[in-house]
Amino acid sequence: MEEKDRSVVNNRKPRPIAESNITLKEEKTPRYAWVIWLTTFLISFAAPMAQFKIVSIPLYFIYIPGVSPEGCFGLDAGGFGMLMTMVSLIGIVLAFPAAFICRRLGLRNTIALSALGVIAGGLIEIAGGDNTLTMMLGRFLEGTGIGLAGVSAPTLITLWFPDKTRGIALGLWCCWVPLSITLDSLICPPLAAAFGWQGVFGFVVAFATAALVLFWVCYRVPEGEGASYNVEGTFAECVKLLKNVQIWLLGLVFVVFIAGQTGIVNTYLSTFLQSAPPAGYGWTEASAGLGLAVVTGISLVANPVGGGIMARLPHRMKRIIPMGVAVLYLFCFYLMFQTGSEALVWAGIVLMGICAGFGGGGLRPLAPAIMNKSAMAATMGMAVLQFAQCIGNCFSPIYGGLIDGGATYWDACLYTIIPLSIIMLVAAFFIRPGKDSPVRDK
Repeated sequence: MEEKDRSVVNNRKPRPIAESNITLKEEKTPRYAWVIWLTTFLISFAAPMAQFKIVSIPLYFIYIPGVSPEGCFGLDAGGFGMLMTMVSLIGIVLAFPAAFICRRLGLRNTIALSALGVIAGGLIEIAGGDNTLTMMLGRFLEGTGIGLAGVSAPTLITLWFPDKTRGIALGLWCCWVPLSITLDSLICPPLAAAFGWQGVFGFVVAFATAALVLFWVCYRVPEGEGASYNVEGTFAECVKLLKNVQIWLLGLVFVVFIAGQTGIVNTYLSTFLQSAPPAGYGWTEASAGLGLAVVTGISLVANPVGGGIMARLPHRMKRIIPMGVAVLYLFCFYLMFQTGSEALVWAGIVLMGICAGFGGGGLRPLAPAIMNKSAMAATMGMAVLQFAQCIGNCFSPIYGGLIDGGATYWDACLYTIIPLSIIMLVAAFFIRPGKDSPVRDK
């Protein structure tokens, strides 16, 4: 069998999502690979920074009587959720064709386009002032950052790193989302206090612009135009790879995981903590931001740990990770959103940080383990998770609508994420490798 098909020999792992002489010949990691990693990480980092910037300063957008500052957009909880959802709408469209867009435009242009979406969206938002429609339009354009960077950035990194260091490089890159939320939570509140929400948005635009310039100057690929992105066949042919029921069960698990993590916790935890008693605890904006930063900060450590445990589990036992996340969800949300004890809130915050890390780091590696027939199959498996992530991100308005209808934050969880977590647990139980998986007997 040819070298390019080595992934299905002797039960080896799937081929990487991109190939060059470095990956094929097991060369040493070039020093310049880390320059590529840094510049790619920074430009990727701008996308979730833009997505979650409003979560750290929610009172400038969602109206809470006696708490929101003057000039607040005056949105209800459902409207605030729509601001988060708008970022994900274009991601739903881009999830499956993103790899083909990358092949057509090239890695440099695709990654640059992700940053340009963040920059254009932010400028439209600032220019529109307190106009809700321009804010929604800007958020929609910012979604190109997540939609394109999530596929093109790891592809570029893969080209530069051989097997022995690729896992470390990609694992570090996977910190782009939790780290961006953590820094947003710490930096955005003082920026908003000094310069208003426009100051926060301007900072993100400036960061994305600087990252784009640095990336454009430093960009290289080891094999030039000869590098392979492992996008084999037409889009229609590749869609046929998605007949595997297991990947859709994993997709369902991931939808619920993201609905709870991004749709509820990352969107509404700060608002809940800042709401006056008895609805919340009346924390300051900085304190609420710190609470969210603790969730994402813990997940930064738990993410690689979860991925490491997933890699070491026998294939037939890998479903333990998604099942464990589902069980933890049944406890996390009550602890975080009950209004009787701040100590229990902190316990829930810590537990959610662990859960978020294990879910983020442990669930994604399951896709190539399930879709292991070829590199393109693995790529389409990751596209299913990207699609599921964007669907889960759209959960915010549903949860916010229940809050607007008079439900407490915990009641809204009881009606939504708790029953969904039970469905997640059942779906996770049935995730197992197919009979034809090359790694089944590993």
